[in-house]
Amino acid sequence: PPQWYELYKTNFRPTRVEDVKDEPPQSLNLPNRLKQIFIFATRDTLSKLSNKQYLLINLLEAPLLAIILAVIIKYKSAPGGEEYLFRFNENFPAFLLMSIIVALFMGLTVSAEEIIRDRKILRRESFLNLSWNSYLMSKITILFALSAIQTFSFVVIGMLILEMEWAMLFPFWFVLFTTSCFACVLGLNISSAFNSAVTVYVMIPLLLIPQMILSGLLFSFDKLNSIISTKGKVPVVADMMASRWAYEALVVDQFVNNKFEKPFYKYDKYESQADFHASFLANELEKKRKYISDNKDEKSDSIRQIIKKDLDIIKSTIEQDFYKKGLEVDLKAEWTIEKFTPEFNKKLEDFIAAYKKFYQDAFNIAVSQREALIVKMENNKNGNYRLNDIKNQYFNESLADLVKNVSEKDRIIEYQGKLYQQINPIFVDPRPSSSLDYRAHFFAPQKNLLGTMVSTFLFNNLVIWLMTIVLYATLFFELLRKLIIAFEGMPGKLKSSGRKQTKNE
Repeated sequence: PPQWYELYKTNFRPTRVEDVKDEPPQSLNLPNRLKQIFIFATRDTLSKLSNKQYLLINLLEAPLLAIILAVIIKYKSAPGGEEYLFRFNENFPAFLLMSIIVALFMGLTVSAEEIIRDRKILRRESFLNLSWNSYLMSKITILFALSAIQTFSFVVIGMLILEMEWAMLFPFWFVLFTTSCFACVLGLNISSAFNSAVTVYVMIPLLLIPQMILSGLLFSFDKLNSIISTKGKVPVVADMMASRWAYEALVVDQFVNNKFEKPFYKYDKYESQADFHASFLANELEKKRKYISDNKDEKSDSIRQIIKKDLDIIKSTIEQDFYKKGLEVDLKAEWTIEKFTPEFNKKLEDFIAAYKKFYQDAFNIAVSQREALIVKMENNKNGNYRLNDIKNQYFNESLADLVKNVSEKDRIIEYQGKLYQQINPIFVDPRPSSSLDYRAHFFAPQKNLLGTMVSTFLFNNLVIWLMTIVLYATLFFELLRKLIIAFEGMPGKLKSSGRKQTKNE
Protein backbone atom coordinates (compact mmCIF):
# COMPACT_ATOMS: atom_id res chain seq x y z
CA PRO A 1 0.00 0.00 0.00
CA PRO A 2 2.73 2.59 0.72
CA GLN A 3 4.26 1.98 -2.72
CA TRP A 4 0.97 2.38 -4.47
CA TYR A 5 0.32 5.55 -2.51
CA GLU A 6 3.70 7.06 -3.57
CA LEU A 7 2.99 6.09 -7.15
CA TYR A 8 -0.40 7.84 -6.93
CA LYS A 9 1.14 11.05 -5.60
CA THR A 10 3.72 11.03 -8.39
CA ASN A 11 1.21 10.62 -11.24
CA PHE A 12 -1.92 12.42 -9.94
CA ARG A 13 -2.23 15.97 -8.72
CA PRO A 14 -5.67 16.54 -7.10
CA THR A 15 -7.04 20.05 -7.57
CA ARG A 16 -9.16 21.72 -4.90
CA VAL A 17 -12.79 22.29 -5.75
CA GLU A 18 -14.49 25.35 -4.34
CA ASP A 19 -17.27 24.75 -1.81
CA VAL A 20 -20.81 25.25 -3.11
CA LYS A 21 -22.84 27.27 -0.68
CA ASP A 22 -26.09 27.50 -2.65
CA GLU A 23 -29.03 25.30 -1.65
CA PRO A 24 -29.82 22.48 -4.07
CA PRO A 25 -32.91 23.04 -6.24
CA GLN A 26 -36.15 21.81 -4.69
CA SER A 27 -37.99 19.11 -6.54
CA LEU A 28 -41.16 19.53 -4.39
CA ASN A 29 -42.78 22.83 -3.39
CA LEU A 30 -45.49 22.45 -0.73
CA PRO A 31 -48.36 24.93 -1.05
CA ASN A 32 -49.34 27.08 1.91
CA ARG A 33 -52.00 25.87 4.33
CA LEU A 34 -54.82 27.83 2.71
CA LYS A 35 -54.05 26.35 -0.67
CA GLN A 36 -53.77 22.91 0.89
CA ILE A 37 -57.37 23.32 2.12
CA PHE A 38 -58.45 24.13 -1.43
CA ILE A 39 -56.55 21.16 -2.90
CA PHE A 40 -57.84 18.74 -0.26
CA ALA A 41 -61.40 20.03 -0.70
CA THR A 42 -61.22 19.84 -4.50
CA ARG A 43 -59.93 16.28 -4.42
CA ASP A 44 -62.56 15.20 -1.89
CA THR A 45 -65.36 16.95 -3.79
CA LEU A 46 -64.41 15.33 -7.11
CA SER A 47 -64.23 11.97 -5.35
CA LYS A 48 -67.74 12.41 -3.94
CA LEU A 49 -69.17 13.68 -7.23
CA SER A 50 -67.87 10.62 -9.02
CA ASN A 51 -69.65 8.37 -6.53
CA LYS A 52 -73.22 8.56 -7.83
CA GLN A 53 -74.55 6.21 -5.15
CA TYR A 54 -73.10 8.40 -2.38
CA LEU A 55 -74.67 11.52 -3.88
CA LEU A 56 -78.03 9.87 -4.44
CA ILE A 57 -78.31 8.58 -0.89
CA ASN A 58 -77.18 11.77 0.83
CA LEU A 59 -79.24 14.16 -1.29
CA LEU A 60 -82.45 12.12 -1.20
CA GLU A 61 -82.15 10.98 2.41
CA ALA A 62 -83.38 14.25 3.95
CA PRO A 63 -86.39 14.81 1.64
CA LEU A 64 -87.52 11.21 2.02
CA LEU A 65 -87.27 11.33 5.81
CA ALA A 66 -89.16 14.64 5.84
CA ILE A 67 -91.96 13.21 3.68
CA ILE A 68 -92.24 10.04 5.77
CA LEU A 69 -92.22 11.88 9.08
CA ALA A 70 -94.52 14.77 8.11
CA VAL A 71 -97.07 12.67 6.24
CA ILE A 72 -97.38 10.17 9.08
CA ILE A 73 -98.03 12.79 11.78
CA LYS A 74 -100.37 14.95 9.68
CA TYR A 75 -104.03 14.16 10.24
CA LYS A 76 -107.39 15.93 10.20
CA SER A 77 -106.77 17.65 13.49
CA ALA A 78 -109.63 20.15 13.51
CA PRO A 79 -112.43 19.51 16.04
CA GLY A 80 -114.75 17.00 14.39
CA GLY A 81 -111.98 15.66 12.14
CA GLU A 82 -113.18 17.50 9.03
CA GLU A 83 -109.98 19.29 8.03
CA TYR A 84 -106.33 19.75 8.97
CA LEU A 85 -105.45 22.71 11.19
CA PHE A 86 -101.89 23.36 12.32
CA ARG A 87 -103.24 24.67 15.61
CA PHE A 88 -104.62 21.30 16.71
CA ASN A 89 -101.85 19.00 15.43
CA GLU A 90 -100.89 17.24 18.65
CA ASN A 91 -97.84 15.62 17.05
CA PHE A 92 -96.01 18.86 16.33
CA PRO A 93 -93.76 18.85 19.46
CA ALA A 94 -92.71 15.29 18.61
CA PHE A 95 -92.02 16.36 15.01
CA LEU A 96 -89.58 19.01 16.25
CA LEU A 97 -87.70 16.43 18.33
CA MET A 98 -87.55 13.92 15.49
CA SER A 99 -86.27 16.66 13.18
CA ILE A 100 -83.35 17.18 15.55
CA ILE A 101 -82.68 13.44 15.75
CA VAL A 102 -82.74 13.27 11.94
CA ALA A 103 -80.20 16.13 11.78
CA LEU A 104 -77.95 14.30 14.25
CA PHE A 105 -78.35 11.05 12.34
CA MET A 106 -77.51 12.59 8.97
CA GLY A 107 -74.50 14.41 10.37
CA LEU A 108 -73.12 11.25 11.95
CA THR A 109 -73.69 8.98 8.97
CA VAL A 110 -72.26 11.39 6.41
CA SER A 111 -69.01 11.81 8.37
CA ALA A 112 -68.60 8.36 9.92
CA GLU A 113 -66.25 6.93 7.28
CA GLU A 114 -64.49 10.09 6.10
CA ILE A 115 -61.14 9.60 7.83
CA ILE A 116 -61.27 5.81 7.75
CA ARG A 117 -61.71 5.93 3.97
CA ASP A 118 -58.72 8.28 3.57
CA ARG A 119 -56.40 6.45 5.93
CA LYS A 120 -54.31 4.81 3.15
CA ILE A 121 -53.94 8.14 1.34
CA LEU A 122 -52.94 9.88 4.56
CA ARG A 123 -50.34 7.22 5.26
CA ARG A 124 -48.92 7.53 1.72
CA GLU A 125 -48.72 11.33 1.96
CA SER A 126 -47.41 11.44 5.51
CA PHE A 127 -43.77 11.98 4.37
CA LEU A 128 -44.81 15.29 2.79
CA ASN A 129 -45.65 16.76 6.20
CA LEU A 130 -48.90 18.23 4.93
CA SER A 131 -51.04 20.26 7.31
CA TRP A 132 -53.41 18.11 9.39
CA ASN A 133 -55.46 21.20 10.14
CA SER A 134 -55.86 21.94 6.41
CA TYR A 135 -57.04 18.41 5.81
CA LEU A 136 -59.62 18.65 8.62
CA MET A 137 -60.83 22.07 7.50
CA SER A 138 -61.40 20.77 3.98
CA LYS A 139 -63.46 17.90 5.36
CA ILE A 140 -65.49 20.21 7.58
CA THR A 141 -66.13 22.67 4.75
CA ILE A 142 -67.57 19.94 2.53
CA LEU A 143 -69.56 18.27 5.31
CA PHE A 144 -71.02 21.58 6.53
CA ALA A 145 -72.07 22.47 2.97
CA LEU A 146 -73.72 19.07 2.57
CA SER A 147 -75.43 19.46 5.97
CA ALA A 148 -76.80 22.85 4.90
CA ILE A 149 -78.35 21.31 1.79
CA GLN A 150 -79.74 18.29 3.65
CA THR A 151 -81.31 20.25 6.50
CA PHE A 152 -82.73 22.90 4.15
CA SER A 153 -84.48 20.30 2.00
CA PHE A 154 -85.80 18.58 5.12
CA VAL A 155 -87.17 21.82 6.59
CA VAL A 156 -88.80 23.05 3.38
CA ILE A 157 -90.62 19.77 2.71
CA GLY A 158 -91.64 19.35 6.35
CA MET A 159 -93.03 22.89 6.51
CA LEU A 160 -94.91 22.46 3.23
CA ILE A 161 -96.64 19.30 4.38
CA LEU A 162 -97.45 20.49 7.91
CA GLU A 163 -98.43 24.00 6.69
CA MET A 164 -96.10 25.80 9.08
CA GLU A 165 -95.43 29.52 9.10
CA TRP A 166 -92.78 30.44 6.50
CA ALA A 167 -91.38 33.14 8.75
CA MET A 168 -90.05 30.28 10.91
CA LEU A 169 -88.04 28.82 8.00
CA PHE A 170 -84.68 30.35 8.87
CA PRO A 171 -84.80 29.68 12.66
CA PHE A 172 -85.94 26.09 12.03
CA TRP A 173 -83.24 25.49 9.41
CA PHE A 174 -80.48 27.18 11.42
CA VAL A 175 -81.07 25.02 14.50
CA LEU A 176 -81.05 21.83 12.43
CA PHE A 177 -77.98 22.98 10.48
CA THR A 178 -76.16 23.79 13.73
CA THR A 179 -77.08 20.40 15.16
CA SER A 180 -75.98 18.59 12.01
CA CYS A 181 -72.61 20.41 12.03
CA PHE A 182 -72.10 19.29 15.62
CA ALA A 183 -72.86 15.72 14.56
CA CYS A 184 -70.44 15.95 11.63
CA VAL A 185 -67.51 16.91 13.87
CA LEU A 186 -68.56 14.23 16.36
CA GLY A 187 -68.60 11.69 13.51
CA LEU A 188 -65.12 12.78 12.39
CA ASN A 189 -63.85 12.17 15.93
CA ILE A 190 -65.23 8.64 15.83
CA SER A 191 -63.88 8.07 12.33
CA SER A 192 -60.44 9.21 13.48
CA ALA A 193 -60.49 7.05 16.61
CA PHE A 194 -61.55 3.69 15.15
CA ASN A 195 -60.13 1.66 12.31
CA SER A 196 -63.28 -0.24 11.35
CA ALA A 197 -66.35 1.22 9.67
CA VAL A 198 -68.48 -1.45 11.34
CA THR A 199 -67.39 -0.22 14.77
CA VAL A 200 -68.26 3.34 13.81
CA TYR A 201 -71.79 2.47 12.69
CA VAL A 202 -72.34 0.47 15.88
CA MET A 203 -71.44 3.62 17.82
CA ILE A 204 -74.11 5.76 16.12
CA PRO A 205 -77.13 4.29 18.01
CA LEU A 206 -75.18 4.54 21.27
CA LEU A 207 -74.76 8.26 20.62
CA LEU A 208 -78.31 8.95 19.44
CA ILE A 209 -80.26 7.20 22.20
CA PRO A 210 -78.96 9.43 25.06
CA GLN A 211 -79.70 12.44 22.87
CA MET A 212 -83.33 11.32 22.63
CA ILE A 213 -83.69 10.44 26.32
CA LEU A 214 -82.22 13.72 27.58
CA SER A 215 -83.80 16.00 24.98
CA GLY A 216 -86.46 17.17 27.45
CA LEU A 217 -89.56 15.86 25.67
CA LEU A 218 -89.63 12.14 26.42
CA PHE A 219 -88.93 12.52 30.15
CA SER A 220 -89.36 15.49 32.44
CA PHE A 221 -86.05 16.69 33.89
CA ASP A 222 -87.69 17.09 37.31
CA LYS A 223 -88.65 13.42 37.36
CA LEU A 224 -85.32 11.83 36.50
CA ASN A 225 -83.15 9.90 38.95
CA SER A 226 -82.36 12.07 41.97
CA ILE A 227 -78.64 11.50 41.37
CA ILE A 228 -78.72 13.63 38.22
CA SER A 229 -81.88 15.76 38.50
CA THR A 230 -82.08 19.24 39.99
CA LYS A 231 -85.36 20.98 40.80
CA GLY A 232 -85.86 24.24 38.98
CA LYS A 233 -82.90 23.76 36.61
CA VAL A 234 -81.87 21.51 33.76
CA PRO A 235 -79.55 18.72 34.99
CA VAL A 236 -75.87 19.13 34.10
CA VAL A 237 -75.84 15.75 32.34
CA ALA A 238 -78.57 17.02 29.99
CA ASP A 239 -76.52 20.15 29.30
CA MET A 240 -73.96 17.85 27.65
CA MET A 241 -76.51 16.83 25.00
CA ALA A 242 -76.83 18.93 21.85
CA SER A 243 -80.41 17.74 21.40
CA ARG A 244 -81.45 19.41 24.68
CA TRP A 245 -80.15 22.81 23.53
CA ALA A 246 -81.52 22.41 20.00
CA TYR A 247 -84.97 21.28 21.09
CA GLU A 248 -85.36 24.07 23.63
CA ALA A 249 -84.23 26.66 21.08
CA LEU A 250 -86.71 25.37 18.48
CA VAL A 251 -89.68 25.12 20.84
CA VAL A 252 -89.15 28.47 22.57
CA ASP A 253 -88.63 30.33 19.30
CA GLN A 254 -91.64 28.64 17.69
CA PHE A 255 -93.88 29.63 20.59
CA VAL A 256 -92.62 33.16 21.29
CA ASN A 257 -92.12 34.36 17.71
CA ASN A 258 -94.99 32.84 15.77
CA LYS A 259 -97.25 35.37 14.04
CA PHE A 260 -100.11 34.90 16.51
CA GLU A 261 -98.24 34.94 19.83
CA LYS A 262 -95.53 37.50 19.07
CA PRO A 263 -97.70 40.65 19.57
CA PHE A 264 -99.22 39.28 22.78
CA TYR A 265 -96.25 37.55 24.41
CA LYS A 266 -95.37 40.53 26.62
CA TYR A 267 -98.92 40.78 27.94
CA ASP A 268 -99.25 37.03 28.38
CA LYS A 269 -96.03 37.08 30.39
CA TYR A 270 -97.25 39.82 32.74
CA GLU A 271 -100.60 38.08 33.06
CA SER A 272 -99.03 34.70 33.85
CA GLN A 273 -96.63 36.03 36.48
CA ALA A 274 -99.29 38.15 38.15
CA ASP A 275 -101.66 35.20 38.28
CA PHE A 276 -98.97 32.93 39.75
CA HIS A 277 -98.04 35.42 42.47
CA ALA A 278 -101.64 36.15 43.39
CA SER A 279 -103.06 32.63 43.16
CA PHE A 280 -100.21 30.37 44.27
CA LEU A 281 -97.22 32.17 45.75
CA ALA A 282 -99.25 34.44 48.06
CA ASN A 283 -101.26 31.46 49.30
CA GLU A 284 -98.09 29.48 49.95
CA LEU A 285 -96.56 32.35 51.92
CA GLU A 286 -99.78 32.76 53.90
CA LYS A 287 -99.87 29.04 54.69
CA LYS A 288 -96.32 29.19 56.03
CA ARG A 289 -97.05 32.33 58.04
CA LYS A 290 -100.06 30.71 59.64
CA TYR A 291 -98.06 27.56 60.48
CA ILE A 292 -95.38 29.68 62.15
CA SER A 293 -98.00 31.65 64.10
CA ASP A 294 -99.71 28.49 65.33
CA ASN A 295 -96.53 26.63 66.32
CA LYS A 296 -93.98 29.25 67.34
CA ASP A 297 -94.33 28.35 71.02
CA GLU A 298 -93.61 24.66 70.43
CA LYS A 299 -90.40 23.34 72.02
CA SER A 300 -89.91 20.41 69.67
CA ASP A 301 -86.65 20.69 67.72
CA SER A 302 -88.20 19.29 64.55
CA ILE A 303 -91.03 21.86 64.58
CA ARG A 304 -88.62 24.69 65.36
CA GLN A 305 -86.48 23.64 62.39
CA ILE A 306 -89.54 23.75 60.14
CA ILE A 307 -90.43 27.19 61.49
CA LYS A 308 -86.89 28.44 60.89
CA LYS A 309 -86.96 27.07 57.34
CA ASP A 310 -90.34 28.66 56.61
CA LEU A 311 -89.15 32.00 57.96
CA ASP A 312 -86.13 31.88 55.65
CA ILE A 313 -88.34 30.98 52.67
CA ILE A 314 -90.75 33.88 53.35
CA LYS A 315 -87.87 36.31 53.83
CA SER A 316 -85.94 35.25 50.68
CA THR A 317 -89.11 35.19 48.55
CA ILE A 318 -90.08 38.72 49.56
CA GLU A 319 -86.49 39.91 49.19
CA GLN A 320 -86.34 38.72 45.56
CA ASP A 321 -89.79 40.06 44.66
CA PHE A 322 -90.64 43.39 43.09
CA TYR A 323 -93.39 44.30 45.58
CA LYS A 324 -92.21 45.21 49.10
CA LYS A 325 -94.50 48.13 49.91
CA GLY A 326 -95.72 48.43 53.51
CA LEU A 327 -93.63 45.66 55.07
CA GLU A 328 -91.13 48.00 56.76
CA VAL A 329 -89.01 45.11 58.01
CA ASP A 330 -85.26 44.75 57.58
CA LEU A 331 -84.87 42.03 54.96
CA LYS A 332 -81.10 41.99 55.35
CA ALA A 333 -81.22 40.92 58.98
CA GLU A 334 -81.90 37.35 59.98
CA TRP A 335 -85.47 36.42 60.87
CA THR A 336 -85.63 34.36 64.05
CA ILE A 337 -88.44 32.76 66.03
CA GLU A 338 -87.86 35.22 68.84
CA LYS A 339 -88.48 38.15 66.47
CA PHE A 340 -91.78 36.67 65.33
CA THR A 341 -93.89 38.68 67.76
CA PRO A 342 -97.68 39.21 67.44
CA GLU A 343 -96.95 42.65 66.02
CA PHE A 344 -94.56 41.16 63.45
CA ASN A 345 -97.11 38.45 62.61
CA LYS A 346 -99.86 41.05 62.05
CA LYS A 347 -97.59 43.17 59.88
CA LEU A 348 -96.63 40.13 57.79
CA GLU A 349 -100.28 39.07 57.46
CA ASP A 350 -101.30 42.50 56.21
CA PHE A 351 -98.36 42.58 53.80
CA ILE A 352 -99.26 39.21 52.23
CA ALA A 353 -102.85 40.37 51.78
CA ALA A 354 -101.65 43.58 50.10
CA TYR A 355 -99.17 41.51 48.09
CA LYS A 356 -101.99 39.33 46.74
CA LYS A 357 -104.16 42.36 45.96
CA PHE A 358 -101.32 44.07 44.09
CA TYR A 359 -100.81 41.13 41.76
CA GLN A 360 -104.54 40.63 41.24
CA ASP A 361 -104.72 44.22 40.04
CA ALA A 362 -101.66 43.67 37.83
CA PHE A 363 -103.36 40.62 36.32
CA ASN A 364 -106.49 42.62 35.49
CA ILE A 365 -104.41 45.39 33.92
CA ALA A 366 -102.50 42.91 31.73
CA VAL A 367 -105.74 41.30 30.56
CA SER A 368 -107.33 44.65 29.71
CA GLN A 369 -104.22 45.79 27.81
CA ARG A 370 -104.18 42.58 25.80
CA GLU A 371 -107.83 42.97 24.89
CA ALA A 372 -107.25 46.60 23.90
CA LEU A 373 -104.41 45.51 21.61
CA ILE A 374 -106.65 42.96 19.90
CA VAL A 375 -109.28 45.62 19.25
CA LYS A 376 -106.63 47.97 17.89
CA MET A 377 -105.20 45.33 15.55
CA GLU A 378 -108.65 44.45 14.23
CA ASN A 379 -109.43 48.10 13.52
CA ASN A 380 -106.06 48.79 11.87
CA LYS A 381 -106.54 45.85 9.52
CA ASN A 382 -109.81 47.28 8.22
CA GLY A 383 -111.75 44.43 9.71
CA ASN A 384 -109.71 41.78 7.83
CA TYR A 385 -107.78 40.66 10.92
CA ARG A 386 -109.44 37.54 12.25
CA LEU A 387 -107.82 36.47 15.49
CA ASN A 388 -109.10 32.91 15.40
CA ASP A 389 -107.94 32.35 11.80
CA ILE A 390 -104.46 33.61 12.64
CA LYS A 391 -104.38 31.33 15.67
CA ASN A 392 -105.47 28.30 13.62
CA GLN A 393 -102.75 28.95 11.07
CA TYR A 394 -99.71 29.89 13.18
CA PHE A 395 -100.32 28.74 16.77
CA ASN A 396 -100.04 25.17 18.03
CA GLU A 397 -101.98 24.16 21.15
CA SER A 398 -99.83 21.14 22.02
CA LEU A 399 -96.66 23.19 21.80
CA ALA A 400 -98.24 25.83 24.06
CA ASP A 401 -99.27 23.16 26.58
CA LEU A 402 -95.70 21.84 26.55
CA VAL A 403 -93.98 25.17 27.27
CA LYS A 404 -96.64 26.07 29.85
CA ASN A 405 -96.27 22.68 31.55
CA VAL A 406 -100.04 22.41 31.98
CA SER A 407 -99.87 18.71 32.89
CA GLU A 408 -97.91 19.48 36.08
CA LYS A 409 -100.11 18.93 39.14
CA ASP A 410 -97.87 20.80 41.59
CA ARG A 411 -97.94 24.43 40.52
CA ILE A 412 -95.33 25.35 43.11
CA ILE A 413 -92.86 23.14 44.97
CA GLU A 414 -90.44 23.58 47.82
CA TYR A 415 -86.91 22.26 47.34
CA GLN A 416 -83.84 22.86 49.51
CA GLY A 417 -85.32 25.91 51.22
CA LYS A 418 -86.66 27.60 48.08
CA LEU A 419 -89.96 27.83 46.25
CA TYR A 420 -89.97 26.94 42.57
CA GLN A 421 -92.63 27.73 40.01
CA GLN A 422 -93.58 24.61 38.03
CA ILE A 423 -96.10 26.07 35.60
CA ASN A 424 -95.61 28.48 32.68
CA PRO A 425 -91.80 28.21 32.48
CA ILE A 426 -91.94 30.02 29.12
CA PHE A 427 -93.00 33.18 30.98
CA VAL A 428 -90.41 32.96 33.79
CA ASP A 429 -87.00 34.64 33.46
CA PRO A 430 -84.09 32.91 35.24
CA ARG A 431 -82.35 34.47 38.21
CA PRO A 432 -78.62 33.79 37.86
CA SER A 433 -76.47 33.81 40.96
CA SER A 434 -73.53 35.37 39.08
CA SER A 435 -72.55 36.58 35.62
CA LEU A 436 -71.16 33.10 34.86
CA ASP A 437 -74.28 31.26 35.99
CA TYR A 438 -75.82 30.07 32.72
CA ARG A 439 -78.16 27.46 34.20
CA ALA A 440 -81.91 27.95 34.06
CA HIS A 441 -85.15 26.01 34.00
CA PHE A 442 -86.23 24.25 30.81
CA PHE A 443 -88.05 26.44 28.25
CA ALA A 444 -86.82 29.67 29.84
CA PRO A 445 -87.37 32.57 27.38
CA GLN A 446 -83.99 34.14 28.16
CA LYS A 447 -80.55 33.01 29.36
CA ASN A 448 -77.70 34.74 31.17
CA LEU A 449 -74.67 35.32 28.95
CA LEU A 450 -71.86 36.90 30.98
CA GLY A 451 -74.24 39.16 32.86
CA THR A 452 -76.45 40.00 29.89
CA MET A 453 -79.84 38.44 29.18
CA VAL A 454 -80.09 37.11 25.61
CA SER A 455 -82.78 35.09 23.87
CA THR A 456 -82.80 31.35 24.41
CA PHE A 457 -82.58 30.83 20.64
CA LEU A 458 -79.31 32.76 20.41
CA PHE A 459 -77.83 31.36 23.62
CA ASN A 460 -78.58 27.72 22.82
CA ASN A 461 -77.16 27.94 19.31
CA LEU A 462 -73.99 29.51 20.69
CA VAL A 463 -73.68 26.61 23.14
CA ILE A 464 -73.96 24.02 20.35
CA TRP A 465 -71.33 25.84 18.27
CA LEU A 466 -69.08 26.00 21.35
CA MET A 467 -69.51 22.23 21.78
CA THR A 468 -68.62 21.83 18.08
CA ILE A 469 -65.42 23.86 18.56
CA VAL A 470 -64.45 21.71 21.55
CA LEU A 471 -65.02 18.58 19.48
CA TYR A 472 -62.85 20.03 16.72
CA ALA A 473 -60.04 20.55 19.26
CA THR A 474 -60.32 16.91 20.36
CA LEU A 475 -60.25 15.91 16.67
CA PHE A 476 -57.22 18.08 15.88
CA PHE A 477 -55.20 16.58 18.74
CA GLU A 478 -56.75 13.11 18.17
CA LEU A 479 -57.53 12.81 21.86
CA LEU A 480 -60.15 10.09 21.41
CA ARG A 481 -57.82 7.98 19.28
CA LYS A 482 -54.99 8.39 21.79
CA LEU A 483 -57.36 7.40 24.61
CA ILE A 484 -58.36 4.23 22.79
CA ILE A 485 -54.74 3.37 21.99
CA ALA A 486 -53.81 3.92 25.63
CA PHE A 487 -56.66 1.66 26.71
CA GLU A 488 -55.60 -1.06 24.27
CA GLY A 489 -52.05 -0.82 25.60
CA MET A 490 -53.06 -1.59 29.18
CA PRO A 491 -51.45 -4.73 30.66
CA GLY A 492 -53.56 -7.85 30.24
CA LYS A 493 -55.45 -6.60 27.16
CA LEU A 494 -55.69 -9.12 24.32
CA LYS A 495 -55.09 -8.39 20.69
CA SER A 496 -57.47 -9.53 18.00
CA SER A 497 -55.35 -12.66 17.47
CA GLY A 498 -56.23 -13.76 21.00
CA ARG A 499 -52.71 -13.79 22.41
CA LYS A 500 -51.54 -11.61 25.28
CA GLN A 501 -49.81 -8.36 24.37
CA THR A 502 -46.07 -8.33 25.08
CA LYS A 503 -44.14 -5.47 26.56
CA ASN A 504 -42.43 -4.61 23.26
CA GLU A 505 -45.78 -4.57 21.52
